[in-house]
Amino acid sequence: MPQSTKTLGSWGEQRAAEYLEKLGYQIIIRNFRHGHGEIDLIADDEGTLVFVEVKTQKSEAMGEAFTWVTRKKQRQIGRVALAYLTVNNIIDRDCRFDVIAVAKGLNGVEIKHIPNAFWL
Repeated sequence: MPQSTKTLGSWGEQRAAEYLEKLGYQIIIRNFRHGHGEIDLIADDEGTLVFVEVKTQKSEAMGEAFTWVTRKKQRQIGRVALAYLTVNNIIDRDCRFDVIAVAKGLNGVEIKHIPNAFWL
């Protein structure tokens, strides 16, 4: 498993993208940046635009990865999502925010996915 935080994050994002693709999602873009924010994955799920925050953890020493997506982080993701929609002139399309936690467990990679994890 990768050691640096950036490498670990990239590893987790790749596992999350593979997981979503197996579910039939189409990955549109990875690591969309705007201002000081970033959205890890943007995907299409049967016509719904999905903004995905991926959290990767080496251990559960810091608690469940889902708890790391604070209200402040949710608002930042929302601002970046709005920028993506504006830049790409996307209107009148269903959107949602998902969170995926990726961890290397005793039985291999463990992925927990929360569709519609938060609303803004």
